[in-house]
Amino acid sequence: MKITSLVLILWVVITNCTYAQGKDNSKYFLANDSTNYREKVFLHLDKSYYNAGEDIWFKVYLLNAASHQWDAIRNVVYVDIVGPDDKIIDFKIIRIEDGVGNGDFALPSNLYGGGYTVRAYTNYMRNFDESYFFRQQIYINPLKFITKELGNALVGKGQEKSDAVLKEKMPDLQFFPEGGHMVNDYFNRVGFKILGVDGRSMDIEGVILDETGTKITEFASVHLGMGIFDIKPLEGKKYTANIVYHGKKYSYNLPQGVTDGIVMRVQELRDYYQINIQTSRANGLKGFGLLGIQRMGPIYNATIDQDKSIAVFKVDKKLLITGIAQFTLVDEKGMAVCERLVFYNDGSSTPEIKIIPSSQINTKNGTIQLNVELDSEAEEISKFGANLSISVTDLAASSPREHQADIRTYLLLNSELKGRIENPGYYFYSEDPKRRQFLDLLMMTQGWRQFIIDDRPTTKGNAFEFVKEMGISVEGEVRKFHNPDKPDVATVKLTFQDNNLMGRLSVKSNEDGRFKFLGLNIMEDNKLAFEMVDYQRPMKEFAIHLDSIKPAPISATMKKYSLPEITSFEQFLENTNEREGYDTAFENEMMKLIQLDEVLILTEGKSKKREMDVKRSDNSIYSSVSNSVDFSEIRNQPYPNILAALRARVPGVDIYEGIVTIRGINSISSERGTTPLFLLNGVPVDQEAIENVPVWEVDFIDVLKGTKASIFGSEGGNGVIAVYTLTGKELKDQKIKVAGNVFSYQGFYQSRKFYEPAYGNEDLGASRKKFSSTLHWEPIVKLDNSGRSKVIFPAGTKSSFYKVVLQGITNDGFPLVSEAVFEVD
Repeated sequence: MKITSLVLILWVVITNCTYAQGKDNSKYFLANDSTNYREKVFLHLDKSYYNAGEDIWFKVYLLNAASHQWDAIRNVVYVDIVGPDDKIIDFKIIRIEDGVGNGDFALPSNLYGGGYTVRAYTNYMRNFDESYFFRQQIYINPLKFITKELGNALVGKGQEKSDAVLKEKMPDLQFFPEGGHMVNDYFNRVGFKILGVDGRSMDIEGVILDETGTKITEFASVHLGMGIFDIKPLEGKKYTANIVYHGKKYSYNLPQGVTDGIVMRVQELRDYYQINIQTSRANGLKGFGLLGIQRMGPIYNATIDQDKSIAVFKVDKKLLITGIAQFTLVDEKGMAVCERLVFYNDGSSTPEIKIIPSSQINTKNGTIQLNVELDSEAEEISKFGANLSISVTDLAASSPREHQADIRTYLLLNSELKGRIENPGYYFYSEDPKRRQFLDLLMMTQGWRQFIIDDRPTTKGNAFEFVKEMGISVEGEVRKFHNPDKPDVATVKLTFQDNNLMGRLSVKSNEDGRFKFLGLNIMEDNKLAFEMVDYQRPMKEFAIHLDSIKPAPISATMKKYSLPEITSFEQFLENTNEREGYDTAFENEMMKLIQLDEVLILTEGKSKKREMDVKRSDNSIYSSVSNSVDFSEIRNQPYPNILAALRARVPGVDIYEGIVTIRGINSISSERGTTPLFLLNGVPVDQEAIENVPVWEVDFIDVLKGTKASIFGSEGGNGVIAVYTLTGKELKDQKIKVAGNVFSYQGFYQSRKFYEPAYGNEDLGASRKKFSSTLHWEPIVKLDNSGRSKVIFPAGTKSSFYKVVLQGITNDGFPLVSEAVFEVD
């Protein structure tokens, strides 16, 4: 090996190969140009181990994939939980402002146990490979008393595989020739990685044999199923790798060697990366070029000017930033022929932040204070700002730092490689002297094909298929009222509630009846009221079909990320015995909440008439009416507005082409014409204001005629139409289902505040989960001008050790991660 490298370097010196540095004129696709802006989503979860019935707390960071900075514009992130059976069990839409948002999930108490996946993405990210989506595996422990009651109902959901099925499978052993191909008659360096039938890495030893059974070399894994060996394949020969697993021999074919190929070998030296190129091509390497690319774009570009078969490139490390770099060899036509990933780590560019508990031992029922401080060398960051979040969980429910992913490992490593990286924290925080060597091995194997550089987006014509969103999108189709299977054209008016204000928008559908409202700032379960009008056909009625917001589908790629073995997760927890203790306490508490005795509740109902009388007396000066219309059974019918719903329900009230008259009343004012007086909750308004009130918000309508309207004097000369709407509480209590032109629609999730009980008060009720392993969750932590902050919260009632995890990002794109441990006694 060493002799071969030395000969290669001497050959380059002798052949005097030269290079021309210049602009990239190749046809090689670069994903980081301005026309293909990328996004990354990261979620800081409070932990990764939960009991069924617990809460998952999370903060969302949405960043530019290249700079790791956030945009000031609003955005939308979708977060869901995927079960072991590859079905989505919950789904939230999170509003993003200044690059962050937060939310939570309330886990159902009847979940079956196993590995689940929390997934997050933007609509725009769906234009690219699904591997860009954020994923984090979590484990959910089932409540045993529910499992016993349901029997086999919680079994067979797709997560459990019988021993017979597993035994039929063979370990997955893959080979990765450095640069891309094995080239005949040259020494090739080949990386490999093996996963067991449970989907996790395993240690192996084996031999490489040729087709005659002659042993060529031996190989063995050195780290998490990965290893490396050298081989010089001969033309016409086939090679196999033999291993023994559970007493059974398995054989795997190595990639077939090519005759007209290129060998690439990358070496990391003190100040630069050296890329050695050899080829068996008759035409040599003239016109070939080497591209060096990182997140921010090209960092190196050189072209070979001479017709030689060997070349050496040297890339100065000063050109690189911390993270993955890709070296790609392109031919004279600009097509990629070889590639290799490396990970460069400039430790001096990484800011550090500390968490200092005010006391290492704290008293139960007291308070905890955590002091957050930037290192003095990193205090400049405080001038630009940072966005941080903190979780405090029982140490027994947490995993060692080397086994877990955080915002640093995700942004710099996980998000730029396909597949699940096992123990990503090892490559950043381990004291193992071989850590850098094994990280390069990861680049050779799992990074053998990298997707962030060469991945074309999905487009429709010249536009992206999935647009960038600044709010909730509402889409649908106008259809004929009496033939709802056929589309129709109309002007669609939408009434909705936006930040406690009533919003109203209008758009005309296309020829296929399709319409779209973009950028709405509506909250979850918002009621949307639609009115469809055609001014050329004023009496025409329409129906509407509204598209629902659906999560991105679970593809075959997604299924590869599932946590394959239930028991394998538990080995990563700090203390299994301690965990079992609070699992039992939590289950006992949930049993009290769920298994309630049967209770008979008696109450005196309120009559609708009495409710209407009270509302009239509170808002109006009249006491008797001619007619009243209760809208309880009308709200969900497809009426375009209130007046259309009132038509034919009150004798003497005519409504034609927008003109309202009450028969039997002569106008006493020529200026008023025949228009009656309109009241909205007792306040005089014009007809347009009445038409803009959604039908689904109306409680009832009074009509006053003749002497009953005389109390309003000349203003009531043409009669009175008084509209009363539902109060906020009444609207909240409404169980309006999708019907007619009123829809319950999923908007932005309104995150709950983490529960902080006044410990010591034992009469707080069942809502307090005393035995949850999450002691505190703080999604927004801000530093002052000196780079410091304080986080204060209750110490709880349970004696234990707790781990604090802080994660975040600076305004200029540096990830911040820190941990600390304290005790409550």
